[in-house]
Amino acid sequence: AYLRAKVAIDDEALNKRVYGSFISHLEALSVLKSGPLRILEVAGGIGTMIVRIFRDCPSLLGKKVCYDLVDVKKSNLRSATEYLRENIVKEGENLTIFDYLDSVDGGKEQFGSSIDSHYVSSRGDGYISCVLGDLQVNLICSDGLEHASQNRIYDAVISAAFLDLVDIDSAVTDLISAMCESSLMYLPINFDGVTHFEPDVAKCTEEGFTNVVEERFHQAMGSTSGYSRSQTGRKLMRSFAQTEEVSLDSFGSSSWTVFPYKGAYKEDEKFFLHSILTFMEETLRSDDTIDNKQLSEYIEGRRTQIRNAQLFYLAHNVDYLAVKSLPSKS
Repeated sequence: AYLRAKVAIDDEALNKRVYGSFISHLEALSVLKSGPLRILEVAGGIGTMIVRIFRDCPSLLGKKVCYDLVDVKKSNLRSATEYLRENIVKEGENLTIFDYLDSVDGGKEQFGSSIDSHYVSSRGDGYISCVLGDLQVNLICSDGLEHASQNRIYDAVISAAFLDLVDIDSAVTDLISAMCESSLMYLPINFDGVTHFEPDVAKCTEEGFTNVVEERFHQAMGSTSGYSRSQTGRKLMRSFAQTEEVSLDSFGSSSWTVFPYKGAYKEDEKFFLHSILTFMEETLRSDDTIDNKQLSEYIEGRRTQIRNAQLFYLAHNVDYLAVKSLPSKS
């Protein structure tokens, strides 16, 4: 439900210049390719990026495209089949589903006869193949970075709102290793050190508790390779500056912003805000420096602000697009 709730928020947040360049390059690659265009999405969730890409680049539906979405949660992959059916299938079309998510051996046995004209790069711990005309989406249950490191076949590699959970340097190395000779790497929604709510919660204002909550929440994200994961967005600049395998095409801000427009939240925004607060509360309950009673008052104060359509929310993110050996755009 959370992944569905944030679709519209991501749509608003994505940096339009970076995303537009990605779509333009992807369309150009599809024209140049003699075989299927192969796309990998690491930690792809329920398939929202697939729908977004084909909505904004409809010409791809006339091309042979193999899209591998890799995620460790089988529940996400099952939800993705429904999300694709609801959002990418037009009237009169049929989405054919081959479900081997709980039967890898069965999938291997039937693979040749069922979908021998299509390509599955890895079966992982199970997979579902969704076929719509020349489009095949493979929903693979596996570690996405491990999958990336073992398959240098992709024309485009995508990972959204994920890199602040892992070691950036090794993750970027794994993602680059999945890229074929002329290819793209699109990395949107990388958190970069700002989580902020307004207005203050009255009971917590005098103690400065709001600032404490935000600072400790960022610190709880942990650190790796000598930097805080809460600063992943800016750290990626250094990662791209230090590699010669890809070059940075564009980057820009992509902040999540939610506020009560004309006294009301848009569809799904309330659920999204409550989900963020739940995540913060669960993260901070184990923090010995945080008073649990104050935390409860703070969270309930924020939830009251949501119910009264008073809460403003900002989270700063950064989007990146890198390219590898692409021909110049005419």
